[in-house]
Amino acid sequence: MDILEQARVEWFAAAFGIVVGITMVFVPYEFGAAMFQYIYPHIRLLGSLFLVGSAMMLVAFMYPAWPAFVGGMGRAFLLGAVAVYWWAAGVLPVSLTGFVLYLFLMVALVVERSTLRRGRGLLPVFIAALALCFGGVMVWVPQEFVRFAMAGLGPYMRWVGLLFFMTGALLAVGLWRREPRYCRLALGGLSLLFLNMVIAVATRGSWSGLSVYSVLCLSCVLLATVRRWPTLVGVRWRLFRGMALASVLPIVGMGAVASFLAQKALEEELYGKAQQVVASQQAWLERTALIASSLLRVQGQDPSFIALVRDGNREGMRERVSLLAHQSGLFDAAWLLDESGDTLVSSGWLNQAGGNFAHRAYFQDALRGGAQVLLSRPFLSRSGQPFIVFTVPMDLGAGRRAVLVGGLSLRRFGLQPTLASRSYHMEMFDRRDGSLLRETERGDVITLSPVLELLGVRTLARPEGIQEVFDDAGRRIVVAHAQVAGTPWMVVVTARLREAFAPVTRMGAWVVAIAVLAGAIALMLSQWVGRDVARRLETLRDGFAVLGTPSVEQRVPTRGDDEITQLSLGFNEMAARIDRTQKELREAIASRDQFLSMASHELRTPLTPLKATLELIIRQSGSGPGMSPERQRDTFARLKRQVDRLTRLIGDMLDVSRLQSGRFTLKVAPMDVGALAREVVERIQGARPERARQLTLEVPAEPLVGRWDEQRLDQLLTNLVENALRYSPPDMPVVVRVHEEADCVRLDVEDRGIGIPRESLPQLFTPFFRARNAAEHYAGGLGLGLAICREIVERHGGSIQATSDGPGQGTCFTVRLLREAVANAA
Repeated sequence: MDILEQARVEWFAAAFGIVVGITMVFVPYEFGAAMFQYIYPHIRLLGSLFLVGSAMMLVAFMYPAWPAFVGGMGRAFLLGAVAVYWWAAGVLPVSLTGFVLYLFLMVALVVERSTLRRGRGLLPVFIAALALCFGGVMVWVPQEFVRFAMAGLGPYMRWVGLLFFMTGALLAVGLWRREPRYCRLALGGLSLLFLNMVIAVATRGSWSGLSVYSVLCLSCVLLATVRRWPTLVGVRWRLFRGMALASVLPIVGMGAVASFLAQKALEEELYGKAQQVVASQQAWLERTALIASSLLRVQGQDPSFIALVRDGNREGMRERVSLLAHQSGLFDAAWLLDESGDTLVSSGWLNQAGGNFAHRAYFQDALRGGAQVLLSRPFLSRSGQPFIVFTVPMDLGAGRRAVLVGGLSLRRFGLQPTLASRSYHMEMFDRRDGSLLRETERGDVITLSPVLELLGVRTLARPEGIQEVFDDAGRRIVVAHAQVAGTPWMVVVTARLREAFAPVTRMGAWVVAIAVLAGAIALMLSQWVGRDVARRLETLRDGFAVLGTPSVEQRVPTRGDDEITQLSLGFNEMAARIDRTQKELREAIASRDQFLSMASHELRTPLTPLKATLELIIRQSGSGPGMSPERQRDTFARLKRQVDRLTRLIGDMLDVSRLQSGRFTLKVAPMDVGALAREVVERIQGARPERARQLTLEVPAEPLVGRWDEQRLDQLLTNLVENALRYSPPDMPVVVRVHEEADCVRLDVEDRGIGIPRESLPQLFTPFFRARNAAEHYAGGLGLGLAICREIVERHGGSIQATSDGPGQGTCFTVRLLREAVANAA
């Protein structure tokens, strides 16, 4: 149930807003049906509101770390757009399906903000409620769906409604009992039912219904088939969302601007052509009426013609009437009536027609109209031909009158070429009764003009104008009209927006297709690039995971010369430094452990005899007579040696502590290093008389004066000599040499003792380090003396080194002290 519980109505709303917004912006005239009449004037603005709100919501989904107001503003824009759409397309046109659908969508969007705090979305609940309501409407009021969407399913509408109700109830029960199987089964059935509705509305060309039902169908399919939402983390997801926004949104935006400009251009062209057609037809009709009126007026006032009529000269009258009908090229027929309506003569085309026409309105109007030329309403002749006629009365004198008639066939009007293309429909009608003179689509005449039912007489009362209206099929059309001056005629040109804007539809479809294709290509490239980047970053991640593990290879393979390669190189360098640091740290820890072991052992060594000797003294002092003076001196001498050993050990540890804390300082002053060497050798010989003859000194007679720290040099020489004696057999000599070189004073302490292995020489002066053979040949010590010696020498600006040919070959320690550098070192 986790997937079903996490599915949000916001996702559905954002997808619906994107699809509807693109439709409104790219093909706004597809919303020209009568049910959208309230929003059509502002359709692009409403579509932009849908697009902006949905885009902001998508950005908030993709970038959850962005400020919360981005998603909040997107929801507010989308809710506003849905509210306007609901009111204009659901409430005002009384569409029960639209009323229910968009009302549920708004309520779900508002309520979901509180449920999301508990990690629960309402998309399945929204779909279940919608299915139940649709099922009820289809069962009880099926004509609602027949009227707006699914006319093809009229006989089966109640059965479809029953299926909607059953699947909606199954989904509701599954959600209530938390049964994913029931939910997925119901969602699968609903996806088929919504697909059926998609096909139904697509056949009717309803883009709005197609959008919402397609998104509903896709939502049901995803909820029914997806078991686990993909984890939208990592560099692949970041590249995916970045490429999606960077590739699709700019194309859609630029396409919308291009579509808007193209639509405005086509609108101007459409309006201009409609007005041009009206103007051309108006000019032709004005010219025709003017010429016809002039010809009849001239003939009706011609004295010779009047004389022929007065004298009853039928041959002369017939010749004049025939000339009027044929040689003018304007009239299709002409005839002459006497004052009682009987035919006197007629043109050649009407030679067989005669009789009395007193019942005709044009004859009666002519007798009452004075001397002006009159234009009749359209009528059918006795032969069934549609005609309009021009009439003029003729004054024959002596109270006698005649009526000259010129007829124009409406069939010939229909053959007159026009500037209107096939996408335009033109009508000409008589304003007095609305009778058609010409109609380019069906060729009707005399019948009532269809445009009067669309516009009404009041709208057409203006001399000219252009507006958009709905035809009898609910399609939006452009209507341009103009009155023909001097006549009761009206010219009207209409054009359907869908047909006129078909090129823009194709262009919009191409733009959307290009945007989708570009987005798909960008997403594929992002996945390809992201896979390579992710693999390399995963290698880095694995390297970081094992960083510091001694037995694991920590190197990351590198290829190329991009930033990730540089990062990998930096990681390898860092890993190498960490390896070295860890090695040094392990060595330091080992040295520390070794030092603690040796220090505890070395400290215990003098303390044990000290304690034993003191206990002996205490026991003897309390049990009887004291020790003899000789024995007391021996005892106190042993105590002093152990105390000296403790003092030396503690002093070495204090010196190392001073070295590490930076408090190891020198107090230099002029001194003679030769005299110091004699003093140290004599002191050691006096303290260890058994080794006195083993230790020899070689020093020049003249003083070797320089600026040094006498106490520290004393410590240096004492350590070196004591080490030499400690690791030398009693019969092997130890020689101390002091002599002057070119730029320094050199001190050598050479023995023939156990020697030093070659591999131990580089680390000999490291704190706590002891050569392997030194540890085997126990002679005590913590491994600090030589480290202190090196520090003393280097603080004086000199150098110290040890040379040995190997174990058992003896060792020579050489110290060089610069005279000139001593003052600087001090």
